Amino acid sequence: MTGPAQIVVFANRLPIARTPGGWRPASGGLVAALRPVLEASGGAWVGWSGSKEEPPAHVSGLSLDLRAVPLSPRLVAAYYHGFSNQTLWPLFHDLVHQPIIDRSWWEAYRGANELFAGAAGALERPRGQPPVLWVHDYHLMLLPRLLRRTGTRSRILYFLHTPFPAPELFARLPWRAELLQGVLGADVVGFHTDMYRENFLRACRYLLPEVRVEGDAVRLPDGRSVQSSTHPISVDARELTTKIGEPRVQRQTRRLREQFGPGTVMLGVDRLDYTKGILQRLRALERLLERRADLRGRITLLQIAEPSRNEEPRYRQIRVEVEQAVGRINGRFTEPGGAVPVRYMYRTMPLSRLLSYYLLAEVALVTPLKDGMNLVAKEYVVCQAATQGSGVLVLSEFAGASQELTQAILCNPFDEEGLSYRIEEALSMGQAERRSRLQAMGAYVNGHDVFAWAASALADADTPQGGA
Repeated sequence: MTGPAQIVVFANRLPIARTPGGWRPASGGLVAALRPVLEASGGAWVGWSGSKEEPPAHVSGLSLDLRAVPLSPRLVAAYYHGFSNQTLWPLFHDLVHQPIIDRSWWEAYRGANELFAGAAGALERPRGQPPVLWVHDYHLMLLPRLLRRTGTRSRILYFLHTPFPAPELFARLPWRAELLQGVLGADVVGFHTDMYRENFLRACRYLLPEVRVEGDAVRLPDGRSVQSSTHPISVDARELTTKIGEPRVQRQTRRLREQFGPGTVMLGVDRLDYTKGILQRLRALERLLERRADLRGRITLLQIAEPSRNEEPRYRQIRVEVEQAVGRINGRFTEPGGAVPVRYMYRTMPLSRLLSYYLLAEVALVTPLKDGMNLVAKEYVVCQAATQGSGVLVLSEFAGASQELTQAILCNPFDEEGLSYRIEEALSMGQAERRSRLQAMGAYVNGHDVFAWAASALADADTPQGGA
């Protein structure tokens, strides 16, 4: 009788971080989801360390093998900061910014994917089951095909954590066929929503004339069949529920309630990225305060903006624009001696502090222009539901989470005036309706947590393999 197959994850970053005290396990949803599965299977993780320093093969507190991919600073600049984040990222988020088409970046992207494939050498055991190879995200779209070319006996899974754009947008990439063929090296390709999966299948149908799309599968010329699947990622609801009960979180929450007083606190938590709709959210609040003078001094938007990609000019520019908007709104609507309508924090927030803000806020504004999923929405409803809260979630219809959290107030963040009315609706909603909606969403996320996501996605490795 054989044990479970070894799981080998390929992701841009290793699940570790360099600190003054040495290397330690990193936090985050993907690490939390995959760590138990990997450790149980004696698994491995292949990725870039994010540091010039060579990381160890093992880190205390993390029972899995680490295989570092050596990426030079020049390669990181072109592959990661260039092609991945200035070409693919805006394109996959429906051209919120114009993608840059640079052939040298493409060459670097291809070279980095080849380095990841090289780091996978000697993964298969001499006897027994070959490992399951699980490739993650838009940084590594060429890798499944490169792995297959090694002659591996392994099942190869691929999961995209961003949206997949409509084929009309994807077709603008000069290397559209190479990227699709790279992903089709996998046996199963996974997405957060049916819409993203359908966009991928449409792209295959229209841009690869040599393949046939049959239902949810893509039939390749060699007879091999690639399945597509939908698995919405989630959060570790149990850990969140445990942590919000810790004395430190409870003390912080009490202090925050005293600090903010009787007014209504609304919360935004985002990376400072042009896809997150922070500017549109601020302008919607401005419109609301113009229309409803009675709300001035009674509502506060607490906007947490986590630093992101500071080396890229467009991210520095979005920071300037956001801070100018905050200053303008506070200048217009703050009475002498009164509370400012926007409290803005540009910093990375420790989890314990973030949980206190989730408990404090009566309204969460999760209004990205486009988002693969958005786990802030799920974290918020879990924390509120666990404390019998009645927070209201205002959620963009263009976030993947909107397909699941249907009791939220859905909004179109491009319509700033319309968004202002959705915020007004959240502020005026009755207590019974607030609690009913919140508890329904909390129960859903608890029943569809990150471990359920990992289990369902990995179950694809057990599906019958079509074709040769």
